[in-house]
Amino acid sequence: MTGDWSRQPPRDRLSALADGGVVDELDADTPSAYLARYDIAPQRDDGVVCARIRLAGRPALAAAQDPRFLGGSVGASHGAKLGALFRRARAERLPVLLLAASGGVRLHEANAAELALARALRDLLDARAADVPVFAVGTGDVFGGMSVLVCACQRLALVPRARLGLSGPKVIETARGAREVATADAAAIDALFGAGARAAAGAAELLADEGEVVRAWFERAAREPSSLARWVADTQARLGARLGTATATPAMTRDRDRLRISPIGGAMDAEVTHAIDAMLLALPAAIGTIVIDEDSTGHDVSRRAEELLLSHYLAQHAAVLALLRARGVSIVGLLSGVGHSAAFFANALQADRVFALPDARVVAMEPAAIARVTRLTPAMLAASIDDDPLLGQPVRNFVALGGATLVSDASAVA
Repeated sequence: MTGDWSRQPPRDRLSALADGGVVDELDADTPSAYLARYDIAPQRDDGVVCARIRLAGRPALAAAQDPRFLGGSVGASHGAKLGALFRRARAERLPVLLLAASGGVRLHEANAAELALARALRDLLDARAADVPVFAVGTGDVFGGMSVLVCACQRLALVPRARLGLSGPKVIETARGAREVATADAAAIDALFGAGARAAAGAAELLADEGEVVRAWFERAAREPSSLARWVADTQARLGARLGTATATPAMTRDRDRLRISPIGGAMDAEVTHAIDAMLLALPAAIGTIVIDEDSTGHDVSRRAEELLLSHYLAQHAAVLALLRARGVSIVGLLSGVGHSAAFFANALQADRVFALPDARVVAMEPAAIARVTRLTPAMLAASIDDDPLLGQPVRNFVALGGATLVSDASAVA
């Protein structure tokens, strides 16, 4: 499969897909308000181009990420643009095509960026629950929170040069050592994260790196039924088959018409996530409220998690919550301890309302890792991490951004 369509700038990629090359760009001037503190010049579109186009004769909305700008990372403005696009698609009943190339949440803007991308995921799935089709094509590296977004789409395709995973090779090597994943072994990395490997495992479709091929794929996909309920049921079965005999028993308690998902404790892995979803999907229609009690060490960072494609399990979990919300169930999040990385992002942050206890913390990534990405020294972070509105872990910073409402104790949402 040859071609270099995916290497073109985002506007050129969209133009190559659009009928007559016509791209009506939306919200062009949306630079980040946070990058000046790092002496980084903001980009006017914050690394994503959102547009209205005609694609294979059909009006559609599209977004193309720009990996040349901070690795395509999703800052607060970038995530807000994606959310607005999905809400527009729902209002106008238009299909969406997402051209993804992103390392995930922009850690320079950690709290604000995670909140914006989580809301975009919720908007995407609420659009899908309203029978608006959303499709994704990975055109480069797709990691972190963006990998969850693309796995939440009705159909996902990758061009040959794309890679897909929740935790990237460097993150796993740092956490687990080179015996787990060796970043120096390019062949092994490709066999784990590469488009060919993901397609062989049935997690995505493999497309030639050519605009016409992507156009034809979209045209076929757009004709298919877009029922979220059917997609969730089919995905639950496929993800269960991927796990084989592995099982987990999450804690849930029920009081009248209210269900509480108790604190997860350790890392959120594929088994726990799949078991929670099985229980949620088996709930009687009369259930009125689900309280997601969030306190975990984050998502599973391991080779096995990537072999299973944990991103897909987290996307399914967010989709199950969206399906229940569409059926009239009230989803409430309670951050009782630590809201950590993708576990928080795909779980309690998908609720209609999020509450937090005063001692709770939000961890987009640990300070040492943020220092590596942002090039701030650990000493600089240590001096300001608690009070930094973007990087600070105490929940008061997240509350100030509008991400949660502070409550004195859990009984306020019991």
